[in-house]
Amino acid sequence: MTEDAPQPPARNVGLWVGLGCLGVLVLSCCLLTFWAQSYGWRLVLGQGDETKIWASRVLLVGALGGTRKTCNDGVISEDTLPWFHPDMASQARNLACSLDEATLQSLSSPEQASATPLSQTDRADLATRFGMDATLCFQHETAGMSAVGCFDAEGGPGAIPYQIIDLTLDQQ
Repeated sequence: MTEDAPQPPARNVGLWVGLGCLGVLVLSCCLLTFWAQSYGWRLVLGQGDETKIWASRVLLVGALGGTRKTCNDGVISEDTLPWFHPDMASQARNLACSLDEATLQSLSSPEQASATPLSQTDRADLATRFGMDATLCFQHETAGMSAVGCFDAEGGPGAIPYQIIDLTLDQQ
């Protein structure tokens, strides 16, 4: 062989193995996301009250925080309406615009906010008024506000499985 002879192309086995692993990882993430959306909430709803309260708190704080960021002149964006029950008064929904970061931080802290299954309060009829199951609704309270959120076990695959049915701010 002479030195000027062309070399055979180097095989990039490592590159192909890496791309294959990346493809498997992406596919796994997609399948996990689909499972969580389709079946994950059923798993949460089958757990005890503490797990449901935790999930309710996380969803409520996320929904109210996201909603607050969409406010324009004290009115929430139509994009955030699915977080609220359609029969909830618009004045109550728009109270989300009045929430400050400190209130949301308090709401997210179990030490600063109480959370009770609505069925264990004197407000269980609120769930009935909105066609929700009181055992899947939770009242969250801080020093300055009260909110009730409910899991919607009957919601379809495209629906948000959680809706806020009450939001009240204390007059200071």
